[in-house]
Amino acid sequence: MHSAPAAFPGTIRVLGTEQALIEAAEWRPGTTLWSDGSRQDNGRTGAGVALQIVPEAPWEHLELPMGTGFEVFDAELMGVASALEWALERHLPGPIHVLLDAQNAIKRLQSTEPGAGQSLALRAHMAASRLRLSGRPVTIQWVPGHNGVEGNEQADQAAKPAASKPAGPGFEGLSLAYVRRACTEARRAAVENWARENAVQGAHRRGRAYKMPRGWGLDRIGAKAPKRVASRYYQLKTGHAPIGTYLHRIKARDSPECRACGELRETVSHILFKCRGRRGPRRILYKGLADAGVPLPTAAEDAPEARLFSEPKATTALLQFVASANLFRDKEQAAREAELGDHWGWEALRDWEDTGVG
Repeated sequence: MHSAPAAFPGTIRVLGTEQALIEAAEWRPGTTLWSDGSRQDNGRTGAGVALQIVPEAPWEHLELPMGTGFEVFDAELMGVASALEWALERHLPGPIHVLLDAQNAIKRLQSTEPGAGQSLALRAHMAASRLRLSGRPVTIQWVPGHNGVEGNEQADQAAKPAASKPAGPGFEGLSLAYVRRACTEARRAAVENWARENAVQGAHRRGRAYKMPRGWGLDRIGAKAPKRVASRYYQLKTGHAPIGTYLHRIKARDSPECRACGELRETVSHILFKCRGRRGPRRILYKGLADAGVPLPTAAEDAPEARLFSEPKATTALLQFVASANLFRDKEQAAREAELGDHWGWEALRDWEDTGVG
């Protein structure tokens, strides 16, 4: 049983640009920490924290190399969580202020609801709660970036070197934000890449390359299906469904095998026509095809899935298969493997499926 999402145990302030710059330049009682995140062109990310105990004192920096498989969003959250934990470890005097220039990370900190960044938001919430219990209230505040604010520049100078280094302990794997972006980019490119990357393989040499019909995105039957079923139907149709071969290709899974039956490669063709773990849904598919007058696939037919997805009369039967096969449930395990123990992957990935927003 999951606990209800918690609100941030402190104060979150996002002011207008002018007022935010004025306040950023002021000296605050207690301790002010500055955090930032960075991502290089090679995919490495890192977080940085900067601290100046008193005016004119030398700046202190905390560098957190995160390696690949993370987004700037993750690095920004890591910076905040690490700043608060640093304040705890060093017994820094309160109140505690953390300033950063990423409003999306600040918004994520408002709640621990499931979604990308939940594990880091939980870390920040726990550290803020401990600080509050010790009499050191926490304020998270937005500062406009690239405006010459010294603390913000110091945090940036810590984050960039961190992003250039190999990952530190505990940063192996992929974050959900990274996986969601990869999936979203694949969906965006699905139409133009379909013929080249999927049905053309093998069939092209025999002159029977499948081309998706013009206006496939306006499929009336598919569009009327429940959103989740329609989403999965189009994922299978475009060849970018989060199944074994695809997840293995984007490095979100160690193997392309089928989790339902153990077959070495889980492809669209395997799911529809061969998977031993989906016999019941396949019977529904074949009955629906027969009722619609669509010829059933044969062992001698090349790429029967291409024919079915291009045949409007087969759409209802395919949607019935998708709805009954409980497809992609094993993404929960794939997401957990990719994120090495975070517990929020399935809910957010399911939200991505439903909305198409990554």
